[in-house]
Amino acid sequence: MMLNPQVDVVVGESQVLVKCDQSLVDPLRGAVAELASHLDYVQPKRKLMDRMRFEAAQRALLSRLFPPVSVFGPTAQEFDARWGDTLRQELLGAAQRVLASLGDDGTIRYQLAAIDDWIRVLGQTRLLWVQRSEAGDLASEDARLRSAGLFTWLQTELLVALRPELGAATTG
Repeated sequence: MMLNPQVDVVVGESQVLVKCDQSLVDPLRGAVAELASHLDYVQPKRKLMDRMRFEAAQRALLSRLFPPVSVFGPTAQEFDARWGDTLRQELLGAAQRVLASLGDDGTIRYQLAAIDDWIRVLGQTRLLWVQRSEAGDLASEDARLRSAGLFTWLQTELLVALRPELGAATTG
């Protein structure tokens, strides 16, 4: 159980440098890769039952990632038809860039102007395990809540490093 992960975030003029515990690299990489696989419609060949399970999981995740924009069905369908693929492709691209930036030693170098990729991907990846309204819990016995908690925690660490005034709102 991971109760106290460590991360150092340094924000420079044009770059953000993050140093994570080595123990965070595989969970980060694995979960972001899983998110990307659910966003990418070009899938490897699978047996029928595996494909059906994956497609059911994919539909459930996509409905959490991109909930309907309106309770009025035709409006929601029109929005999805017009913007759905673009939104999914933008998130897939961000996930791929995040994966490419994560070094094997836990070092992340990212352009400050594009750090929203990391913030968005961390927030969306936690939806692999929980609903949008849940943050997760690093101290939980439940692996799903613990995983979601890790992504929420890391997202918060990045946000507070980028905007220190937000730290006062979360700590007191």
